[in-house]
Amino acid sequence: MRIRPSIFRVSSVLLTLGFLWLLPSTINCVRSRDSMIQIAGLAFLTLIIVALIVIWTGVAAGTRVAWVTMAVIVWVWALPAMTWPVLRHGRRWTLSELREWVVVAWREDTFARTNLISTAMFLLMLVGLVLPVRALFLFRSRKPE
Repeated sequence: MRIRPSIFRVSSVLLTLGFLWLLPSTINCVRSRDSMIQIAGLAFLTLIIVALIVIWTGVAAGTRVAWVTMAVIVWVWALPAMTWPVLRHGRRWTLSELREWVVVAWREDTFARTNLISTAMFLLMLVGLVLPVRALFLFRSRKPE
């Protein structure tokens, strides 16, 4: 007997990993002494909790509304929050420069490593969004019997 995982559960796990990675830095923001950082941290924490609830109640069940909600959260909130430091430079990287940056960022414990991991987590969320698209939106025409 082969166990075949549901595409919706795999998608839910990938999305969950992306959002859980944001949790420690969000909690650090909530603990900050600056009130603006605390408010931003609480807003992020609220959005993470809402996203996790939507993921495990709707996306895991395979509902379209939950998928659209997650698509909005990932594209409108997670993309700028997770990839802004990488995208703001606005320069074009050659493949060798990108490879060198990834190697240096992975080996050293710097801000570049945080940027690398954040971008990887966003890509993980993106894969989690793309996986169930076929099952949710593309219908096969049924042949009449």
